[in-house]
Amino acid sequence: MQKLRIGYVAVVAVAVLVGCASGFEATYDHDPANDFAAYKTFAWVSEHPMKVGAIERIPSPLLESQIMVTVESALGAKGYKLVSDVDSADFALAFTIGSREEIKVDSSPSMSVGYSGYGYPGRRGAWGGAYYGYGNETTVRQYTEGTLAIDVFDVSERRPVWHGVASKTIHDSDRKDSGGTVQAAVDAILAGFPPT
Repeated sequence: MQKLRIGYVAVVAVAVLVGCASGFEATYDHDPANDFAAYKTFAWVSEHPMKVGAIERIPSPLLESQIMVTVESALGAKGYKLVSDVDSADFALAFTIGSREEIKVDSSPSMSVGYSGYGYPGRRGAWGGAYYGYGNETTVRQYTEGTLAIDVFDVSERRPVWHGVASKTIHDSDRKDSGGTVQAAVDAILAGFPPT
């Protein structure tokens, strides 16, 4: 029993570390009255399901198909089957990408030490006294915040039933490894689908 418990703790720790390593923070929302257990098949809402939200850089035209393939693979691993006709699917998907430039200003107190001519008496004259002044140290940092949102629609009722969004600060390494970045974002989002 003890070995089983240790193994479970190790699996949970690895899952948490993998989630943190991606750097994506994901949030979810869903209709609690919807029966997600009935879903078996999915399709895209259209041939081009990507919507571009507020964005600082023009996205690569290859990004849409890259996200689609990654989502299809992730849902397939969860047991859902992709169908070509949206009207015959249980649920349909669309996604939105976006980015924005952010500026973060941090201000923290700093301490400086000065010297005054007044101080402590000594055998050879007064020792200058130190004084402490307080000021602020300000740092300004500019960065790009990237976002991917995936929406799930119930096909029979033509209404949204689930929404997941992941965001993170995008670095040059994320741009160079777009496949890994897309995979991490999709994994972070679909970790919450179906809702429990």
